[in-house]
Amino acid sequence: MVEHGAIRILQIGRMQQSSMYLDAPFETDFDYPGYLHLTIAVKPDAARVCMIGLGGGTIAKRMWRDYPWVQIDAVEIDPRVAELARTSFALPRDARLLVHIAEGRAFLERSRDTYDIVIVDAFDDDAVPAPLATEEFHRVVLGRLAENGVLAYNMHGSVTGDHSRPFRRLYRTLRGSFANVWPFVVGFSRGGGPASHSEIIILATNASLTADELRSRIASRVDGRVSVAEFHEFGRDLYQGPIRSGDVAPYCDDGS
Repeated sequence: MVEHGAIRILQIGRMQQSSMYLDAPFETDFDYPGYLHLTIAVKPDAARVCMIGLGGGTIAKRMWRDYPWVQIDAVEIDPRVAELARTSFALPRDARLLVHIAEGRAFLERSRDTYDIVIVDAFDDDAVPAPLATEEFHRVVLGRLAENGVLAYNMHGSVTGDHSRPFRRLYRTLRGSFANVWPFVVGFSRGGGPASHSEIIILATNASLTADELRSRIASRVDGRVSVAEFHEFGRDLYQGPIRSGDVAPYCDDGS
């Protein structure tokens, strides 16, 4: 944990996991957490959320505050990180926000609960952990998702170009299980190209929803539900260009 002026940062290895303004603990200088509220645009009536990867709790505590009708299960593999989220990053202690110390896939495999939103915001170094990216994992998620529910990923990479292979493999894997897979490139509308390295939020759902309908919900802030700054502009960051996937194989548990 480090502090730079008014900002506290949770850093693990070379990765900055979370940040918090000391005088505004529900705010962060990171851009990507706000994009995970796009899940609300897919499932406006969401009542249960499972978050795999807690970090400093930036996303969990903001959703807890902003959507008081939502129950959140946050799954964190490292108990030390969970404790830091409580003691140093203002994660509330409340019955609507439960923290489970477990590996995320194992948690979902054991669970009998149904979730409207499942978020994967976990990293092995700077990559999505392999067990959380495969066809088999997506079948586990589908077994726990409510009708019209949504799976969201946060990942680092690019959607085109020389360094796009991890994204394109995950995209192809998701397309095997979900009718709609929408990548949002953080900062795309502010001049970042599809080949540039950035954070990518991927939404995957079987809901009968078009990209235009999704953008309309975003523009309306989901009828005023979402207070994240600039959220109404996030539809401009939806990448709808060509995504090459013929040269990549889906992620599978056997490593193929």
